[in-house]
This record gives sequence, structure tokens and C-alpha cells, in this order.
Amino acid sequence: MFIVGVLAAVAGIALFHTALGRTITANATARIPFGSRPPVSPHGSVPMRALGAGLIVLGAVFVGTAGWQWTAMVVVAGPLTALAIIGLHNRRVRRGAEAQG
Repeated sequence: MFIVGVLAAVAGIALFHTALGRTITANATARIPFGSRPPVSPHGSVPMRALGAGLIVLGAVFVGTAGWQWTAMVVVAGPLTALAIIGLHNRRVRRGAEAQG
């Protein structure tokens, strides 16, 4: 089950980050809120994120049978990295707006 968990987690992280990349590209000049929908949501990005999140959770459950540290690594590699990417995007957008205004 460990291998299945790793495969599910990797596939989920890939889907989640692909959807996030599409969202960032569509909102190149707008901030992306952490707790709500972005101004522009590309077609298919919401289901892709949902499927990715589900696979991440499934993978974390399966790899968690081998030890808690594997679950922590899945969480760090997936959702926490996405939050950091959104923060960096919002910082870049804010700096661009300050330079123009």
C-alpha cells in the first residue's frame, strides 16, 4: 500500500500544482486570496484541484501506515508548498502595483 500511496500523492500534488499554475497565469496581475475564489478561475482548474486534493489525502493515508513522517512529507510537498507559491505571487503582484503607482 505504501507504493500506491506514494503514486497517489505524487499524482495529486502534480494535479494540484498544475491547476495552481494555470490559476496564477490567468491572474498574472491580480492577487489570489487564500480563502476564497480568485478573480479569474480557468476552466477545469477547480475540478483539477479537487481531484488533486483527494489524491493527496488518499496518498497521505496510505503512506501514513509506514510512519507519520511520510504523511508530514506529503503535506509539506503539496498544500504547504502551494500556500507559499500563492504568497510569493501576491507579493510579486503587490510590488508591481507599487512600482506603477
